[in-house]
Amino acid sequence: MATVNWEREPGEKIEEFVAALLLLRHEHANHITPARGDRGVDIQVWNPDGYDFYQVKRYPRPLTARQATKIQESWETFVRETVPLLPVRSWTLVTPWNPSNPRLDWLRELTAGQGFPTHWMGGRTLDAMAADRPSLVDYFFGDGGERLQRLMASALQGGRDIAPGVVGEDLLDAILARHRGLADALNDVDPFYRYELDIRTGGLGDLPWDIDIRPGSPVAMVQYRQLDAERYQVMRILPRHPGVMHLRPITGTLRLEVNTGSPEHLALEEFSRFGAPFQDIPGTVIEMSGPSGLARRTGAGLFTFLAAPNSGNGIPDLDVRLVSTDGRVLHTLELVEVEAARGADGGPGTWICGRDRSGALQFRFFLHGPDGHEIRILTGPLTGKTPAEALPAVRMAAELVDGNELLLAVRGGRPITCGWAVSDSAVRANARWHVSLLEALAAIQRFTWERVTIPDVDALSDGHIEEILRTGRLLQGERIETTWTQVTLTVASRERLPTPGVEAALIAETPIIARVGDREIPLDAKRRVIYRTARIADPAEVTSAQAGDTIRLLPGSTDHALILAIPTEHEQ
Repeated sequence: MATVNWEREPGEKIEEFVAALLLLRHEHANHITPARGDRGVDIQVWNPDGYDFYQVKRYPRPLTARQATKIQESWETFVRETVPLLPVRSWTLVTPWNPSNPRLDWLRELTAGQGFPTHWMGGRTLDAMAADRPSLVDYFFGDGGERLQRLMASALQGGRDIAPGVVGEDLLDAILARHRGLADALNDVDPFYRYELDIRTGGLGDLPWDIDIRPGSPVAMVQYRQLDAERYQVMRILPRHPGVMHLRPITGTLRLEVNTGSPEHLALEEFSRFGAPFQDIPGTVIEMSGPSGLARRTGAGLFTFLAAPNSGNGIPDLDVRLVSTDGRVLHTLELVEVEAARGADGGPGTWICGRDRSGALQFRFFLHGPDGHEIRILTGPLTGKTPAEALPAVRMAAELVDGNELLLAVRGGRPITCGWAVSDSAVRANARWHVSLLEALAAIQRFTWERVTIPDVDALSDGHIEEILRTGRLLQGERIETTWTQVTLTVASRERLPTPGVEAALIAETPIIARVGDREIPLDAKRRVIYRTARIADPAEVTSAQAGDTIRLLPGSTDHALILAIPTEHEQ
């Protein structure tokens, strides 16, 4: 293992190494970028009762007068610019040199009277901390960087160097074992990042963009590599500490190429002003930097920018409200899977995106733009959802009419924006038709234990849709008047046969089976048909009729009939 020779190493490397030691030691530490605006702080560590601050200096030998002046200036800047703003728990000067007693007295005198403890962390403490981080020492002062590069290059070769002749499950086991070993070795060598390696079946072109951007996971980079026609490798690189992204950032430079006035040009303008994501913009990678050995491919391609995972965590729960001209709230939808971004140009533009719980509607808000606020509404597929899930969103969409306005608001609280006058005739017309269908399906659901979902409407015939709507109307209590020309009656017993030549009312009941898509769903309801007047078509059929035979009935003085649905538990 390499050791640290504090006196021989460059000062910049010493300061960077000490900052890395402190960051990796404290979970809630932040590295303050060295600049005129660092307020006399290099590292700050959050605690419930205040911050611990560290000022790192590279000095490995007794302080010169100039160095002491630099420390004094950093302390005075800290007292002037940081102490009034943040609760201070402690302040620590960090140097590779172990201070003498006179210098400790000097520091105590310099920092006296502030009401919080101050310390001097010297070389002995740093040596002990370095001994607990051998991979960090090797990375900065040994051959850790070269070993990491060799391991990374080996990992990126996937399973290509597995011994020939290994097949089937043995081949899979060999590849998995090798990759587990490589991942463990990478994690042992790289002090800044953690690596996850996977071998998967399939092609890279079939993947959704965000398949490996998991909520709650602070992934820094995901790299894919097609190994052969049937397999590809995934390498997920995760920082061991948020501050690592400042110490060893993964960066890239690319040039995006669009035509003025094109949809791609508009997408880039919205990214610049609001931070809105974009997809499939042509461009060229100029350069990339990151962990040693990371494949730094350059060249042309298509680029997609996504909202950062959990980007909506910093804003309150939101809802969208449809308000009438007199201020009444007609509909309210809770927004879920909320994402947010700020303009890349540093302006006030903000992008917020969310959907209702069913995914039937997605709302995209472009706030604080040059022309004020803008809202865009996109519709999502309904197939496979339950009618109860989708109905709230579809009902709202059906009332996007002139005079009504949409508001973005804190859930259960006050509006965030003024109202948008939204009148989308295409969305409204489609929604109004779907409201009738979904209400019919919701009625069907109330009469069965089977799960009813929305079928693929485009695959249904007009007659099939009309059948669903008719069944739903009956189950919602509607009585349908109709006419009839003939009905066939099955004889239960001769004693119950109608008298030939005499008109009589007739009631027929049959179980309701709802046909929804390719499913037939028995319902706890019957269809009752009341024929106002009926007569026997052929008296001769009655003369010879036996139980199980059929006879024909025709309308009497009127051909009117009434159709209704009755629950089976309410039979009379």
